[in-house]
Amino acid sequence: MSLTKGELETLYRNESRAILKERLLLVLKAKGDGMIPALVAKGLHRSRSWTSDWLARYRKEGIDGLEN
Repeated sequence: MSLTKGELETLYRNESRAILKERLLLVLKAKGDGMIPALVAKGLHRSRSWTSDWLARYRKEGIDGLEN
């Protein structure tokens, strides 16, 4: 299940774990703001494959897919 932009923003603001917060930011920018994933990866100083992997997990498992 995909979350709305507002729901993603709330989760992002309330998340205290840095690693999960970064993944939420990825999803928020790519899905919520419609940014190109490669540009999000560059802004986060991450690889395209890292971005693709986490977005795929989010699409498949929803928010639970962002956990380790």
